[in-house]
Amino acid sequence: MAYSSRPPGEKLYDLLPAYIREQDFDQGEQLKGLLALIETQADLIDADIGQLQNNAFIETCEAWAIPYIGDLVATIPLFDESHVRDGDTAGELFGDLNGPSLRPRIGLGARADVAKTIYYRRRKGTLPMLEELARDVTGWAAHAVEFFQLLGWTQWLRNHVRPQALRTPDIRSVERMDRIAGPFDEAAHTVDVRQINPFDGWFNIRNVGFFLWRLRSYRRAASQARRLGGAADFRYHFSPLGQSAPLFTRLRREGDEAGLATEFHTPGPIRPALFYEDIRARHALPVVPDFSEFYGLFAEFPGMLRAPASSLMIFVDGAPVPLADIFDHDLSTWDQPAGARVAVDVARGRLTLGPGRAPAVRVEVYYHYGFAADLGGGGYARRAWLVRARLATMVLTVNGSGAAGVFATIGAALAAWVAAGRPDCIIRIDDNRTYAEAISIEPADGRFIAIEAADGFCPHLSLQGPLDIAGAHETARVTLSGLWIEGQVRVRGSLGRLRLLHTTLVPGGTIAETDPPGPPAANPSLIVAAVDAQGAPLNSELQIELAFAIVGAIRAPDHAQALIALDCIVDGGATPAIAGVAAGASGPACRLERCTVRGATNVRQIDLATETIFDGPVAVERQQIGCVRFSYVSRDSLTPRRYRCQPDLEIRRVVEAAQAASPAPLTQPQIDTLALGVARRVRPEYASEAYGQPAYLQLHVNGPKEIATGAEDGSEQGVFCHLKQPQRAANLRRRLEEYLPFGLEPGLIYVN
Repeated sequence: MAYSSRPPGEKLYDLLPAYIREQDFDQGEQLKGLLALIETQADLIDADIGQLQNNAFIETCEAWAIPYIGDLVATIPLFDESHVRDGDTAGELFGDLNGPSLRPRIGLGARADVAKTIYYRRRKGTLPMLEELARDVTGWAAHAVEFFQLLGWTQWLRNHVRPQALRTPDIRSVERMDRIAGPFDEAAHTVDVRQINPFDGWFNIRNVGFFLWRLRSYRRAASQARRLGGAADFRYHFSPLGQSAPLFTRLRREGDEAGLATEFHTPGPIRPALFYEDIRARHALPVVPDFSEFYGLFAEFPGMLRAPASSLMIFVDGAPVPLADIFDHDLSTWDQPAGARVAVDVARGRLTLGPGRAPAVRVEVYYHYGFAADLGGGGYARRAWLVRARLATMVLTVNGSGAAGVFATIGAALAAWVAAGRPDCIIRIDDNRTYAEAISIEPADGRFIAIEAADGFCPHLSLQGPLDIAGAHETARVTLSGLWIEGQVRVRGSLGRLRLLHTTLVPGGTIAETDPPGPPAANPSLIVAAVDAQGAPLNSELQIELAFAIVGAIRAPDHAQALIALDCIVDGGATPAIAGVAAGASGPACRLERCTVRGATNVRQIDLATETIFDGPVAVERQQIGCVRFSYVSRDSLTPRRYRCQPDLEIRRVVEAAQAASPAPLTQPQIDTLALGVARRVRPEYASEAYGQPAYLQLHVNGPKEIATGAEDGSEQGVFCHLKQPQRAANLRRRLEEYLPFGLEPGLIYVN
């Protein structure tokens, strides 16, 4: 038998002569055990030698070696994953997940930056190279523009004619006019002598703009469109949650490295004018093709060609809608098209069916939506967060394929689990369907049940009533992972651990639009029972664990063990975000890391809150315990001791500066006035406060820098702290100092 094929611990032993192994066998294999220990250490040394060889190459080296290799080519080190000092709380809590690392991937391109240093320097100063540099360094989609090319001036017709720079724009083209003041503007502008910034001062001779797309485009395939009305209605939302939101373009890899990115290479909302021109151009051909730049099949389908990089597709009752029947339309008033046509409003994410296709039994859509991070579930890589299958006695699969051994509903899978005696079980859903079900779970003592989406999928659970977790099982564990849950989760009995991982409990319960429009829902997302029917306390051992989740208001008793939230959004809206079950009661002890909490927080104690935005008053009963650090907390809040929190830190700085400039000591009214002014300025401002919109709770680019750079490492406070967006921008500015031609002024312009 070959050396490499021997079982672990027997490779050295196999090299011994047979008579020695026979003698060792007769004496209890003591020599075999000794050689197994030696072999373990030898394997470690061998792996270390192999890693030393890998560390000589930028493509395979460990993160710590990147700056050393960079020093060999004299490149300035940038902020990357090796500089992140956040604790690995998720790794400590969730030892049963695949892992090996549960840290979010930052995506900063320090490795690519070092690897391509020589490549950059050979093309130094060219616009395509600068655009590629911006994309590699920040991890964002980028488009570079030399603004002097867009200046309008009187042209000399004998030399240097610029026919593309017409002083009068083509006002007959709606699509070209729609691009004005955007990243792909072609119109000529008068000179702007102001300092270049994200909003103005662009059009000057020395200015080079770098348009950056911070939002990401997420793919959603074979999802059920949400009908607005009854079974005979022709009106649909692309989103299964039933809200109006723009559709995004699929992010494509740039095909020509020597060229510049086009609108199809950026993850932004599809412009209706461009979508209209895309469809109109194909309809004008003698034979309408199967796909366009935006519309077409995501996968193979009999009789139709697969689109190379489409952004959306519609199926009605299992049949694909051909491009010839698709047209762009403003559906703000929900107009119905004629015949078998399908109208699409990409700005609102709506579609309507003509009489030839309505009423439909099932409308499936393939589309892309926008969001800022891998958070709350979606079609992104999530394998590390799945429960290890070998820990479960049963692994049940749920999807709509109808294959043998596969369950069509979650309820059927739960029934099979109950019939088997409620063993350790994983119910894994591997499609994006909508599951409209009434779900009730009663776990078993000392065992776990996990309902999770497979990697790359995000099913929608439209609960018919609350998802009830019943029974007195203080050592049981329930995990919900990778799901969009429309409804409420309720713990009616006692539970040991409840985990929500990369899951959304829709804030308010639902965001579905209705006809006629009704008031927004305001139901808590999670309710944990405090006492049983006899008044005895329940859930005294319960630990609620949230990671990369979006939830609405949480109601849990103060005697529960703990509420731990990592990189989460807790959105109570107009109601308290975290509180007790009874009105005015306090919630459990909390540990919050990199979270955004909208609404009041009323809890027994805060053991630790770090880099968290408390967008509402905080009332903590036991203020002598715990710490709040590098967070935003309103001045009137009652919290444990605070360390470098806003606006306290900025108030202290302003007061000290005013005191140093004043010949006399400041009076208390003067200090109060200064503090009030700072508190009014230093408060969270968001690009959108509505869940379901692409920029949901993304800090506004014009918001206070004290919050945008208030985390311990200089990143932003709140749920998107792990993106390290200030460091991305700083990395790009540092590189542009080296590569931008002398005399040019760069401007970083955030498109979204």
